[in-house]
Amino acid sequence: MSVVERMSHALERLALAPASTAMLREVVHAAAAALGLKRVAIAWLGADGLLSTQAAPGPMPEALSDGVQDSWEASLVHAVRGARGSCLGMLLGCAEAPRDFSGEERRRFALFAQLAGLALERVRQGAAPVAAEGPSGCLDEAGFAARALAEAADARLRLLADVGTMLSGPVEWETAVSSVAQLAVGAFSDWCAVDFLDAHGALRRLTVRHAWPERMPRTAALEACTPERARPSAITEVVRSGRAQLLTGLGVSDPAAADGGPESEGGSLLVVPLVARHRTLGVMSFVRGPSSTPFTAADRSLAGDVAVRVGLTIDNARLLREAREAEAEARRHASRLRVLVDVDRMLAEAGLDLPAVLDVIAHKVSEVMGDGCVLQLSCEEGAFLEPVAIHHPDPEARWLLSGTVHARRQRLGDGLHGGVVLRGQAVLLPDVDAETARASGGLPEYLPFLERYGAQSLLVVPLVAKQRVFGTLGVVRDVAGGNWPYGEEDGLLLRGLAERAALAIADARAFVAVTEAVRLRDDFLSVAGHELKTPLSALRLQIQMLGRMTRDVAASQDLAQRVARAERTSERLGALVDELLDAGRITSGRLKLEREEMDLAQLTRDAVGRMTDALGRGGSEVRLIADEEVVGRWDRVRLEQVLGNLLSNAAKYGRGRPVEVRVERGGRGAVRLVVKDQGIGIAPVDQPRIFERFERAVTDRQFTGLGLGLWISREIIDAHGGSIQVHSAPGEGATFTVELPRE
Repeated sequence: MSVVERMSHALERLALAPASTAMLREVVHAAAAALGLKRVAIAWLGADGLLSTQAAPGPMPEALSDGVQDSWEASLVHAVRGARGSCLGMLLGCAEAPRDFSGEERRRFALFAQLAGLALERVRQGAAPVAAEGPSGCLDEAGFAARALAEAADARLRLLADVGTMLSGPVEWETAVSSVAQLAVGAFSDWCAVDFLDAHGALRRLTVRHAWPERMPRTAALEACTPERARPSAITEVVRSGRAQLLTGLGVSDPAAADGGPESEGGSLLVVPLVARHRTLGVMSFVRGPSSTPFTAADRSLAGDVAVRVGLTIDNARLLREAREAEAEARRHASRLRVLVDVDRMLAEAGLDLPAVLDVIAHKVSEVMGDGCVLQLSCEEGAFLEPVAIHHPDPEARWLLSGTVHARRQRLGDGLHGGVVLRGQAVLLPDVDAETARASGGLPEYLPFLERYGAQSLLVVPLVAKQRVFGTLGVVRDVAGGNWPYGEEDGLLLRGLAERAALAIADARAFVAVTEAVRLRDDFLSVAGHELKTPLSALRLQIQMLGRMTRDVAASQDLAQRVARAERTSERLGALVDELLDAGRITSGRLKLEREEMDLAQLTRDAVGRMTDALGRGGSEVRLIADEEVVGRWDRVRLEQVLGNLLSNAAKYGRGRPVEVRVERGGRGAVRLVVKDQGIGIAPVDQPRIFERFERAVTDRQFTGLGLGLWISREIIDAHGGSIQVHSAPGEGATFTVELPRE
């Protein structure tokens, strides 16, 4: 009987026989007869976990139950697999004498192993008989091969379907990929390992699975099957090239043998890349021992399909993780931004009031960072730190913290805060208690607080403005009560708060310094004005007496002119002193109006009359246009002062050209006073500032003055509820318009 006939007969008997071990005897008898073997045996693990055997011809040697012995010369060994590719047992064949089997004989032995797998699967499942194929109930060799290929294709599809199901489940990707590796073991390979590239590009072992885990050697799972001794690592090459590697004839331990067994030739290694979006993410390695069929091109294709699914899963998981991390970072950034914007708003509301700014910083930082906040600034001498704001939500803790910090004034470089100022770098102490602080000696300002409230987390950052460290902002959080210690995110937030606090404090301190300087200046001017007023008044009186004497007696013309010039100079000096005194009154809020009913037109005529000589000396002719009567309630002396300033400026800057003065009734119960010259004019950029203190549009020394006249005039007009404006251009003169309400 030919080999084909024996196989067909065995298949027919298998199809018609009941589900029992008799089917296995039919297969091993057929294999022994077809290949001329002395003995063929099948060994498998039963449902009870015990080793079962079936051999032909004759009984199986007892020694086979404990392992193949040297005296029983096994020449052929092949794994027995089920329809889905899972390893069910082993088929062993022995010749009468050692001999080399041809490739055809090995292929036929593999076909009998497939028959044994079908039979063993039916034994395990207790399957009902199946009808034989073909009209005669027998299969020829081609039909048997076609059926085997169809079953293999179906098993591959089921494997891919199972892989897809596992990878799409609601589990972490590491667990899903490990499950896929476990699924591949038995159904596709004896060993399976998955390695992935971490964020630094280094290969990390995710999982390794073995068909018989209890029989794995104690060494690394794939150490024996990575052919590094004979050629470059296949795994490294696959990672580098992104192309699969299939290596056969390797020296690997037989996974079916106890403790791995000795190395023998015939194992195969299949390494496929895990690729997604044209990027290699890692590799999957599959190993079959010598007792299993070597990997084929079809296996390589199947492994590639599995790897594609695994690669997409890893990539999607990474993208999801990155998206979640980005979302979390965006939320953290938005939260920080909201806090910073809120602090900016509160600091803006505090303005340049330094105590208010310090209070806002201490309270808001304490609220956001929890629990306590300590704000210290370098003193004017620059050698010490001064606590300027301390806050804690617990009044008792605030009292203790404030007392201990104030009691231990620190030099720059000493203690926690002093060291931060000296080095200009933040300091984070995640968890510090009294014992640690006492041992280090570097936290004297916090020691009583730590002794009272237990372990704390401390974070101190420098306050920097214009590249100069001028203080510290520190926070303290109770970790003894279970709160999280400060970390990197807290450091980022506190540095952002410190930047805003530093700018606000620097601006407020600068404003305080400027305000103090202005106050000192105004005090000096006020004192100087009063000190000058008395001797100047006496001087003017003496000059006036000399003037009368020169007119009463026959004096030389030269003496009379000198006395007249001295009188004019004293008047001008008196006007300057009066301006200084008025500046002091206005700054201190002591400018008072004495309102009375008066005629502005007549007041203007009188003022022009008094200024005729001054205007005449400048060569300017005055043309007055005024209604007969413009009556209202104003301060006569102060409006005379305004008119004097405007006419004086017209004479000074008018270049000897005519000056026009108009007094007229305006709309809505207002009156208008206009003084227009044809002098040098004022540039638009200078027009806003000429109404400020000590500001002048012209710095030429030929034009004298303190730069107070227009500022005083504006303050007087504002006090009356009116306004003053200028319209001018260089070389086209200037027009000053005063609007005054009647009341």
